[in-house]
Amino acid sequence: MSNCTTAIRLINSLSPSEKRHFRLATRKQAGKKDYLLLFDIINSSRPGETTVKKITESFLKRGPESSIDATSRYLIKIITDRLIASKTEKDNEFNLFQSLLRVKVLQERSLQTEAYKDLKKIRDLAISSQHHIIQYMTFRMELNHLSDQRFAGIKDNYLVEMQMRAKETLRNIQNIEAHHALYELIKYRLTHLGRIVSDNDKKKLNDLLLSEISLVTGKVKTSFESRKLHLLFQSFYFTDIADHRSALKSFHELNRLFEQNPNLHDHPPIDYFSALEGILDSLRTVRQYEQVSFYINKLEKIDTATSPEYFRFLLKKTIAIYTLSVFIGEHDFIGAVDYIHSMNALILTSYHLVHIEKQAELHFYCALAYFGKKDFKKAHKYLQVALTDNRDQTQQVIYKAIRLLNIIIYYELKDMDYLHYEIRSYTRSDKRNGSLTKCEKLIFKTIKWHPLANSTAKNKLLMKKIIANVQAIRNDKYEGHLIKYMDFPEWSMQKFQQQISDGS
Repeated sequence: MSNCTTAIRLINSLSPSEKRHFRLATRKQAGKKDYLLLFDIINSSRPGETTVKKITESFLKRGPESSIDATSRYLIKIITDRLIASKTEKDNEFNLFQSLLRVKVLQERSLQTEAYKDLKKIRDLAISSQHHIIQYMTFRMELNHLSDQRFAGIKDNYLVEMQMRAKETLRNIQNIEAHHALYELIKYRLTHLGRIVSDNDKKKLNDLLLSEISLVTGKVKTSFESRKLHLLFQSFYFTDIADHRSALKSFHELNRLFEQNPNLHDHPPIDYFSALEGILDSLRTVRQYEQVSFYINKLEKIDTATSPEYFRFLLKKTIAIYTLSVFIGEHDFIGAVDYIHSMNALILTSYHLVHIEKQAELHFYCALAYFGKKDFKKAHKYLQVALTDNRDQTQQVIYKAIRLLNIIIYYELKDMDYLHYEIRSYTRSDKRNGSLTKCEKLIFKTIKWHPLANSTAKNKLLMKKIIANVQAIRNDKYEGHLIKYMDFPEWSMQKFQQQISDGS
């Protein structure tokens, strides 16, 4: 990624208050400021529609002797320095690290009394906020300092106590690291090896599950971080083996953990957001739409003015996705389209590079809303944007849902030439990534049997086969990964029912 691209993405992620603080800080510098010129050019462009080529042309036109690469690099440094300074005031972790650097400076200047006072404050705050690494660093810095001072003024039992507390902290860190490792491994396997689609696939995760159980039952003291990672592991595991009710139970417990420890949230609270989104995803999968608004309200509460702009747009996109999923799940397509019209246009057009899968999901639901109203051309436009952004995301289930809906729209529009090309492309791609699911086979079988061109008698015969296939999909918990986005079996049934109804 070029420096200019990085600068564009960084500036597009800034909130209005962050931009204001940046300007106030740069006013103190005298002389020509090429980096401010570049900042103004990027800032005046529409977020999400800014291109490196346009920015470069505008910059060189107003400063032909300047280097866009060097200016971008310096601008990135200035902005990140300001962001760090700003986060130090609001974020405990940033504040603690800066305080540790202050202690080191005091120690280097032989201001031992002041350094020790600060170190003790840092340790107390690290313990209360469960920053174990910083907590360990305070012990190690104190022990190093005592050693350098030849242990002047301390007794043997104090030294041993500090060493034991340092070791205990390290054990906590090792326990948390083991939880992180298992959580990362299960995410890796499910991301790169594909979703669990059978009980045999489920067995491949048994080693991780057993390791996780042994960690939880270990003798190491449980911290907020280890408890959080345990619940995240469980939630992720249950979601991907299609045990959505157990996943929902774990997510609810994770949500309670966050709500009981508000002082331990990150800034912004990404992990808390993930827990809330996990609950919403589980509710969508089991179609408990009546509970969705309660958790959407919780997302709205963490959308605060102090949060970074990228995080606020991530929240807004997520809220829009699950609001639309309720409208569509309840077949209120008019309400869904009205909601799309009421949305801020920037929710769709901005920050697509921050979370590409989220952007694709939002476009998919917009397409599904118009598809429900039988405005197929409008639906197709939304899908084309999602397909363009997701060329390299073929393993993602949302990408499959997008392509399947796109194929269905070609069928509805009776564009048979392009339809057959898309089906061949889809099946080729799926052979590389594994076999077709029952749901995918049903869609292609429905199109192949072409119910709209058959007689009523023939469709009644085919309907019996379709019903058996649909029932098999409904009974297969692993098919839920795909049909949570759209009830594809229902569409297949409707095609046969529609023709039989019209024929009679």
